[in-house]
Amino acid sequence: MAGHPVDHAQEKPPCHGAGAPGGRIAKRMVRAGAWLDIIGLLSRKINMTPRQRLLAVITGSTPDHVPALADLSWWHAAHGGGRFVPAAVGNEKRIEALIDLHRRVGVAMHLNLGAFYREVHAPDVHVQTVVDGDRYTHRMTTPVGCVEEVRCWSPEAWSWPIVQHMVRGVEDLKIIRYVFEHVRYQACWEALARVNAMVGDIGLPFVQAPYTGMGFLISRYAGIERTVMFSVDQPDELAQTVATINAAHERVFSLLAQGPAQVLFVSDNLSSDVQSPAWFGRWSAAHYAALAKIAHAHDKPISVHIDGRLRGLLSAVSECGIDVAAAVTPAPWGYLTPTQWSDEAGAKLVLSGGVPPDSFSAAVPMTVFDARVQAWLELRHASPALVIAPGDQLPPDGELDRVRRMCDMARQATF
Repeated sequence: MAGHPVDHAQEKPPCHGAGAPGGRIAKRMVRAGAWLDIIGLLSRKINMTPRQRLLAVITGSTPDHVPALADLSWWHAAHGGGRFVPAAVGNEKRIEALIDLHRRVGVAMHLNLGAFYREVHAPDVHVQTVVDGDRYTHRMTTPVGCVEEVRCWSPEAWSWPIVQHMVRGVEDLKIIRYVFEHVRYQACWEALARVNAMVGDIGLPFVQAPYTGMGFLISRYAGIERTVMFSVDQPDELAQTVATINAAHERVFSLLAQGPAQVLFVSDNLSSDVQSPAWFGRWSAAHYAALAKIAHAHDKPISVHIDGRLRGLLSAVSECGIDVAAAVTPAPWGYLTPTQWSDEAGAKLVLSGGVPPDSFSAAVPMTVFDARVQAWLELRHASPALVIAPGDQLPPDGELDRVRRMCDMARQATF
């Protein structure tokens, strides 16, 4: 794909409108027509599959033991799996290999399985992605101007850090607004059906929506510093831009909620040192509550990605009606201890994560690793709303045998 542009307006994977939901499972949520899941949840006398186990916890039931989950995509990329391109085009073979890796390790999966919607832009909006060697550009051209994001591949981090944000001045915000005012979305349920078939019992695909308005600006379009400065110097421009993106976001989220997805996922990388509880309350809480309302109206649970500092944010997202806090990481990475997390989250918010990523390195003594895993598993005695996983991902220097050891310990953590 190097050097060849990807025109998102012309790119047409198999897509169609939202499909009809199927049957209801557990005591709340999730229409999916998945009768094997239902059978597994109705009887705790049999061993559940990883998929059934995750679904039980997320939908408010008690599984046979604590589910073990991992995102191995970063590790996989650094160990011969190849680069995942941010545009999510041309990743199909890598997804197949990633699923196979999860099967060989024996740990459940849920993310980095592709996009299940596509953007359809107005005729006067041209969105183009070009990957040329180690350089990635993403350009949006409109009648009111053009913005461009530039990333460069980092072999040290095995990722594509942004070296130039799209929004470099307040005048660029009107371009972002124009794009989101004139975009519509199409669901790609054939793609989800293929992924579901490939994943099978080893996991539960979360259907991922794009970033929210503030998530896009902080994590991608403008960066932290520029977004914060806009909130002081041009608060009306910032508020208008956030509202415009969120309105589009609700449209795609509603589309995804109407389909066969079993779990909906908001991909904002929340962290309380970037989006404090007060900032979240000002800019995002009402939108999160609206998303939760949409998900629950279609009997779907909603998960958020909250992989940084967490003090105050767990309770904030829970108050919005969010069901799952994914990628949570205890101190020293996330300030709070497992017990403090449990106290703040309460009994209903599902906590997924719990094992600091450095734990999987050979440099960390096995006794320390075991203690960290066990401390998280102990929380099951307060609530079954618990999933254990590396928070947020398994790093390239992590050991797969330690992931297997985590899974073995989770199998002993019965209810």
